[in-house]
Amino acid sequence: MNLSGGAATFTAGQRLSMRGLGGQRALVLLDGIPIHDAYDGTIQWQKVPFDSLRQIEVVRGGAASLFGNFALGGTVNLLTHPVTRNETSVDLQAASSSTTRAAATVDHTVSDRLGLRLSFDRFQSDGYERVPDPGPVDIDGWNDSWNAAGRLDYELSDAMHGFVQGNRARIHLSEGTALSVSKRDIFDATAGLQRTLGSSGLLSTTAFYRTQDEDTSSGSILGARESEFLSQASTIPSDVMGASAGWSASRSGAIAFLSFGVDVQRLETAEHRLQYNRNGSVQREVNLAGSQQFAGLFGQLSWRPSDRLEILASARIDSYKSYDGRELIARGAQTFYPEVSSTQFDPRVSFRYALAKSTALHGAAYRAFKAPTLRELYRSNQMGTSVALANPFLEPETLVGAEVGVDWSSARIHAEVNVFRSEIEGLQSRAPVPGQPNTFQFLNLGKSRSQGIEAMADVRFSPRWSVNLGYTYSDAVVVEDANPALEGKLIPEVVPRMGSIALRYTGPDATALTARYRLLSKSYGEAANLTPSPGYRVLDIAVSRPIRSWLDAYASLENAFDKGYYYVLSPTMSRSGQPRTLTIGVRMNILPSS
Repeated sequence: MNLSGGAATFTAGQRLSMRGLGGQRALVLLDGIPIHDAYDGTIQWQKVPFDSLRQIEVVRGGAASLFGNFALGGTVNLLTHPVTRNETSVDLQAASSSTTRAAATVDHTVSDRLGLRLSFDRFQSDGYERVPDPGPVDIDGWNDSWNAAGRLDYELSDAMHGFVQGNRARIHLSEGTALSVSKRDIFDATAGLQRTLGSSGLLSTTAFYRTQDEDTSSGSILGARESEFLSQASTIPSDVMGASAGWSASRSGAIAFLSFGVDVQRLETAEHRLQYNRNGSVQREVNLAGSQQFAGLFGQLSWRPSDRLEILASARIDSYKSYDGRELIARGAQTFYPEVSSTQFDPRVSFRYALAKSTALHGAAYRAFKAPTLRELYRSNQMGTSVALANPFLEPETLVGAEVGVDWSSARIHAEVNVFRSEIEGLQSRAPVPGQPNTFQFLNLGKSRSQGIEAMADVRFSPRWSVNLGYTYSDAVVVEDANPALEGKLIPEVVPRMGSIALRYTGPDATALTARYRLLSKSYGEAANLTPSPGYRVLDIAVSRPIRSWLDAYASLENAFDKGYYYVLSPTMSRSGQPRTLTIGVRMNILPSS
């Protein structure tokens, strides 16, 4: 869950919470490649080619046994479709706050064995005020971003095929004041090759590289948000490279599926930061650098001892290392941080047992981990009047969890209920520094517990009408800590109660109408639970209608009643949620005439 919500959330990187664990404890992949920022671990949704997506896979609960770092609360894998036919798609939309989007994708089959895709996506918006109580210093948080991509699918033989793709993106936006601006230029390239072995085996390899240049500036707010001065400017280059290889095979008999694989990943980042005083003079010049390295070996098997029971077992060994950490202050101290390394063993066992033709019992037990990001390890930062201190001695978080549930399906109803519980050792979070007002530091707080229940149902009343229901309750607290005052506090960025109901109508002419009502309870953005993020309720409405066989028109109204809501980052810093936003657009999908 993203606390700010909405399609026009103006942040360069976003955080995802699953299973009551808080932000940055879920993994997001694009065609199997992580899309997390190398420096701070946030998710860069803006570079996802949504018009080319064919499938979204969601694995709830710890999945480090297959995917490694970040996969604590769950994993989201976004899969794009290969180029298989000639097709041109165009999506044009306009929305509130002078928001516009234009996207185009062209797929072209050069031959039976070669396909080419080119796509471009441009997003612009004047934005909205980022804080709930704006002052003279605040402006609308504008956004001006684009994403260009190309993909080549090829077949070397009937048994071997692969792809090469590249992506260039620029994310340029305001953080809500004239002096707080962020710009990221990103380039990444991925190549993959698959070869079938016999009738049921598959060998696959993938390699990727991503480089990013980030420029940020921020101001310090004076008075009751009356004025600001430029307090900090940073240039942050980073590079990520990685590769994986895997073998899998389907089999007859009790062992229905086997797979083994290995992957490696290396991250390097640096930062040159200038800090200014109120007079505009450079007060401090800092150079930071650091690297991380991951290597994993994993395997999975599916065992079917009977027609009713399937057991899926997987395990992974990860080697993690943070090294070359250093802080060099111009005309000042030089600090070289020690290398930190660890080895993680993360198994997962899940089962599904068919109680009846329409009812099944399922469950899983797992272990997973999340390593500290380079930003958490090495970067101290001031945001407004709050100071966040780094901690080069942070250790990985380790989760142990389990779940059990039941699902039931019929011709008109699909329902599922899950009960889950997990514990994290070495929980990382920002905590107040004693004796230093408005100063926080990343710490391994101790131990947390997350437990709860989630229920989902999709009910089709008739061929035209259906309803989707969802509810999650999370009891997520710190249970042990070196600071006893934090024990019993809610885990930051976890909403204890969330619910939604969506009513859908499909007309005889394929007109589709959806109304969704979302409810979220009070939560907290920092470990001490000093200032709550109030609960809120939001209604979203969407409608689409085909005009021609190749042309659809659509409209959406997010936060229809314009309910003001916000979420708290620290006791002195809050961010507004998306106000009422009307979007209208057209989507064209053009196939060549036969």
